[in-house]
Amino acid sequence: MTPGVPPIGLPEGRSLPRRILRPTFPELWIFLAVALPALAALAAPLPTVDLAYQLRAGADILAGRGIPSVDTWTFTAAGRPWLDQQWGAQAVLAAAYGVAGWTGLAIARAALVAAIFGLVLVAIRRRAPGIGGRTAAWLTLAAFIVVAPALALRPQLLGMLCFAAALTVIAGRRERPGLLWLLPVIAAAWANLHGSFVLAPVLVGLAWLEDLGERSPLGERSPRAGRTLVIAVATSAATLLTPFGLVAWRYAAGLATNREVTARITEWQPTTLATVPGVLFWGSVALVGVAVALVALRRRRIPWPALVTLVAFAALGAMAERGIAWWSLIAVVAVAGLVASPPGGVTGPVAPAGPVAPAGPVAPAGPVAPGGPCEAGAPPRPAPRGSIVNGLVVAVVIVVGAALLPSWRPVDTGTGAPRGLLSFAPSGVTAALRELASPSDRVWNPQRWGSWLEFAVPAPAYAFDARIEVIPPEAWRDGELVAAAEPGWDAILDAAGVTIVVIDAETGGWPLTQALAASGEWSLRHEDGDGAIWVRAGR
Repeated sequence: MTPGVPPIGLPEGRSLPRRILRPTFPELWIFLAVALPALAALAAPLPTVDLAYQLRAGADILAGRGIPSVDTWTFTAAGRPWLDQQWGAQAVLAAAYGVAGWTGLAIARAALVAAIFGLVLVAIRRRAPGIGGRTAAWLTLAAFIVVAPALALRPQLLGMLCFAAALTVIAGRRERPGLLWLLPVIAAAWANLHGSFVLAPVLVGLAWLEDLGERSPLGERSPRAGRTLVIAVATSAATLLTPFGLVAWRYAAGLATNREVTARITEWQPTTLATVPGVLFWGSVALVGVAVALVALRRRRIPWPALVTLVAFAALGAMAERGIAWWSLIAVVAVAGLVASPPGGVTGPVAPAGPVAPAGPVAPAGPVAPGGPCEAGAPPRPAPRGSIVNGLVVAVVIVVGAALLPSWRPVDTGTGAPRGLLSFAPSGVTAALRELASPSDRVWNPQRWGSWLEFAVPAPAYAFDARIEVIPPEAWRDGELVAAAEPGWDAILDAAGVTIVVIDAETGGWPLTQALAASGEWSLRHEDGDGAIWVRAGR
């Protein structure tokens, strides 16, 4: 092929400026598949429940204090072991916060979300090269809709980025087999970011099963299977490249089976139709089931590794809402491969051979029909024409994204963040506690505010935070008893040396509020729409 000459019969390429200023309709959808999730991430608040304590731990790590190994933040779990498997994510998040503050974290989440769905889009196109850009974009946006409730800024989001990157490499392994060696690198990073790293060997193992089932036209097993198996072993070994080694696997398995975690965190409970994530999940499972049935009717056979993949990740999503994230990302890639693969059930480039016809005389070559793809001298197809209207849509999306940046908002003096950016961060309560608390205080606090208060007012010790697995079960039982002001509530506070009680108005602190007021030993020092602060008399 002559350099600079487009392939015969194919459209001429378009320059990048023209693609941006006058994108075609498929190009516009590809842009929207990445940009709309990023816009949604900028518009949504940053929940502090799982974020704030990560920032505090990450700051300690970056300051050279090492990875935390015991709890020093709560008095209910003081000195108890803390296996901080997510230390890498904490360092990354703390670094982003240190460089650009809360606005930097908001931009970081939008960038991570854009990267995740950009990779999913690439994975779909690699898995099913025949699928058009518009269809690939729709599938990507469908995955975003299902997983949107799980896109909070926390270590799991970095785990999702690793998951999407692994999907992309695996989906393109036939065209670029050398990139498979990136999987152990991804797994090693993943193992220091989030407990979902256990899925890395699973993804490579499923790819190996698929390669194992492929056959050449002569019925021979695909040579890719051996290489994929070696990389699966290397990927599994790479997950041990953490400060904790095999203990990280025990931690990940133990977290999923911890009764306190599964009982107290809705994400770890079975997915039902009673929640929005549950409705989205089960609706997506039904749609995938319909798609698989239609493919089966057309082709009569579906590769069993694809069914194993879909069933396994659907089961993961059904067992816990937390599993929906992985289901939505892999389901669209798997369905795209099924829909676009040739009849006969093989998703690779080589379809199973049918019976070979007896050799006969070769017919003399005749003229190629006009318009055929290999016609000598055929003019190139005209380049697709973009639209200035599509370019205006791109411009509007970019302007909206710039307008959503938190840097335009006034700063909330209580939280120190742009107003409205944070959730589970009560401004008035935080400001009042900052004035009232000292290092000698012990604060009995709502669990959902614990991580935020530890970060924003680090001087005192707290009763509860988001590390459900660190705090002992008896402390959680005491928390329930105190919240309901049942007999013995005051003895629990006395025994723990509690000097400050923080009430969360939204979660129903009325029984405890009445009990504190009636006891005569506590005085109300702050109250607003979010909650109240009571201080022990004589403190």
